[in-house]
Amino acid sequence: MKTLPKNINILKVLPLASLLFFLSFVPARAQEVQRSITFDPSIAQTMDPGTKKEGILHVTNNSDGALTFNNETKDFIVVDTLGTPNVLPVGTLNSKYSAAAWLGVSPSSFTLQPHQTQELHYYIQVPPDARPGGHYAAIVYTPTIQAATGQTGSNVNSELGTLFYITVNGPVIENSLVSLFIAPFSEYGPVDILTQIRNLGDLHIRPLGNIVVTNMLGGKSFSALKEQNIFPGGVARDYNNLVGGKFMLGKYNAQLMATYGKNNDKVLIASVSFWVFPWKLTIIIILIIIAIILGVKFYKKSKKVKATPAEEEAVS
Repeated sequence: MKTLPKNINILKVLPLASLLFFLSFVPARAQEVQRSITFDPSIAQTMDPGTKKEGILHVTNNSDGALTFNNETKDFIVVDTLGTPNVLPVGTLNSKYSAAAWLGVSPSSFTLQPHQTQELHYYIQVPPDARPGGHYAAIVYTPTIQAATGQTGSNVNSELGTLFYITVNGPVIENSLVSLFIAPFSEYGPVDILTQIRNLGDLHIRPLGNIVVTNMLGGKSFSALKEQNIFPGGVARDYNNLVGGKFMLGKYNAQLMATYGKNNDKVLIASVSFWVFPWKLTIIIILIIIAIILGVKFYKKSKKVKATPAEEEAVS
């Protein structure tokens, strides 16, 4: 098997949200055994139709017990605005985005002793007639716990996997829009701005950009968009940016300026105005001022009433 090509792009630091699969606590007799694993969360490859690539993955058992895994390739899609991958049963995804049939891994099963690392070899073979654009699959590792003595079989407790983002070269549609850009009225800062970007193209995108917030005096602050993939085919992704500091007052303007695309030359722009005003505190201050004014008037009136009888007595 060949070694990993030098030009391969292994994304080892993608957000944990893109992993999707989490190890759980599983019962073992009367106690609980915690399983902990580290692995390559994501692989991104750009390939021509009819070409092949190979590479290496690593899975490490960080727990104190041995773990056995069975490997399988499956398609995945993203349908929610949080970017949550959904791994699909074999053969359920249409060929537009499917890549499970292109992907293989060896060995197909393995056992890891505590704190041991397993090296896996994967290969990708893109068909000559593959559709240009994004194709998506995952190598799913299914951990099993052997049954207790005297029992048969094993229990499949959870799944985890490495996500593959495969871009097939060729003419593609690159089209995205800002479907939401909302900043609520707030009493205090910072203000949480919701940005939603919808990908209408054929290929996953990863927008880069900033939100610039300007106050009434022209002062500016910046907040960068989190780098995250947006699945193609009309899927939207939410971004939440906290802008400004604790002490904010008045009207503010926020503008989104971002780029995306294979050449990072497509532009996304949106703007919104919002107000920050501590209305509860203002009401309390007004009520205190009113109370002080009424108190002063009452005091003057009561003092005048007490002074009148004394004046009448002096006259008599």
